[in-house]
Amino acid sequence: MPPRVLIVDDEESVTITMAAILEMDGYSVATALRADDALAQIEAEEFDLVLTDLRLDDFDGMDVLAAARRKSRETVGIVLTGYASLESAVKALREGAYDYMLKPADVEELRATVARGLERRKLGEQLRARVADLEAANRTINELNEGLQDRVARATAELQARVRDLDEARTELQSSYEKLQELDKLKSQFLSIASHELKTPLTALLLSLQLLSRRVEREAPQNSSLRAQVLRCESAAVRMSDLIHALLDVAQIHRGRLTLNVRELDIVETVRRVASGLEVTHGDGDGDRIAVHAAGPVTARLDPLRFEQIVTNLLSNAVKYGAGKPIEVRVDRDRSSDVAHLEVIDAGPGIDPTMQEKIFEPFQRVTSTEPIPGLGLGLYVVKLIVESHGGRIAVDSELGHGARFVVDLPRAGMPQPLPQ
Repeated sequence: MPPRVLIVDDEESVTITMAAILEMDGYSVATALRADDALAQIEAEEFDLVLTDLRLDDFDGMDVLAAARRKSRETVGIVLTGYASLESAVKALREGAYDYMLKPADVEELRATVARGLERRKLGEQLRARVADLEAANRTINELNEGLQDRVARATAELQARVRDLDEARTELQSSYEKLQELDKLKSQFLSIASHELKTPLTALLLSLQLLSRRVEREAPQNSSLRAQVLRCESAAVRMSDLIHALLDVAQIHRGRLTLNVRELDIVETVRRVASGLEVTHGDGDGDRIAVHAAGPVTARLDPLRFEQIVTNLLSNAVKYGAGKPIEVRVDRDRSSDVAHLEVIDAGPGIDPTMQEKIFEPFQRVTSTEPIPGLGLGLYVVKLIVESHGGRIAVDSELGHGARFVVDLPRAGMPQPLPQ
């Protein structure tokens, strides 16, 4: 739609000439020879530009421009004036007119002034649109900022609440941990005291039973019933002694009082001696249930008593769980890593895979169809002793196919601090 221009001048020839020129430039032009006609047209429609003479039948042309501006703030005003009214034209510019032209107006000047006025209107509209866009963007930013601040405030409050909860939980956890440490200390003290207190009367009981057993052998060899009762009592006392020693070992380890007296040791000789003793104690008379395989002597720097404890425990377990089947013990030396290697293999029912990691924990026992006495401390103590020598212990087993316990110990002797 072409720009709409209103020309107001009481000289009809001037009005017709200017209208013809502007229409040739593509504008839609309306004219008025009187001020009241101009005001009526302005009231009826909106003009993009109003070109008016300052003097209209004693009517001020600025009033026409004011009416146009009231109709639309975007309307551009241009005033026409004679030489005698130049000061009035300058005053009109100060009061809001866009430009002025002297009469009679030059054609090119008219065309250029109107074009500049309409361009000014277009730029003004674009500027106001951009300002409106910026104001809308600012409102959106303010709304987003308020929303963000609200979310940050809520998140901060939630985080502070979580921090308070964590602080309270940490305090409670620290208190519980300290209580557990105290209880663990008391437990170790109790085990140590109880084991020591039980050892003395039990040692006296074992000695008395051994004396009684010899006396029965000497004075009443024909009384088999009495001999069996004494042997059962002696066996029960031995089992009780083993349990007390296991409890004492655990207590000493937890309190850091179990020391290693390391020296050069013939591993094969120790294994054969322990196996021979168990053959006598638990054998069936054949004396060949435990077979020890070794190509020759294997020496290592170990604590003799603690290494014997390792072998005794592993072989005793193999006897207990081996269902009366042969047991194999293999001893050799891995020259590449300078490690003494011990294997104890039984043909018992095997160990469930879910239990193979747990059996080295305290008070864990392999399930069995037959009730087998014990506290489940043996393998736990063995693992601690092996690791204290810088070695490792592992088990390989399948249900129904027996179990194989493997111990590797550095031959050079690498004692490690025992766990507290």
